Amino acid sequence: MDQDLRVKTYMPAQSLGHARRRAAIMLVVSTGVAAIFVALIFVAVLKGEWMTGLFSAIAEYMFRQPVWAIAAATSPLAAALLVGYGYMQRAVRRRRTEREIAIAVPSAEQTQTRA
Repeated sequence: MDQDLRVKTYMPAQSLGHARRRAAIMLVVSTGVAAIFVALIFVAVLKGEWMTGLFSAIAEYMFRQPVWAIAAATSPLAAALLVGYGYMQRAVRRRRTEREIAIAVPSAEQTQTRA
């Protein structure tokens, strides 16, 4: 009880201008780091033909196991990916059908002109 009580006080930043400058530098650095990751993700998706097989395999697995498809569909991101995959498959089928029709129509016209 005879000991003196020492109180340590908190010393804030040297000045308000210094604190703002430090905060601005931290913001610029963190934005730069985030921009690097965003650019890497953008390039990976842009040049990501390798992902098609991976996503196709995942979708095939999920549609063989309906429980996984239902669980994933509850997640908005997974649901958006599944919907996008469905639209892609529909577009591929439509283009294939249009290509087959375009190939079949000229051959049918050629057989009619010969007759």
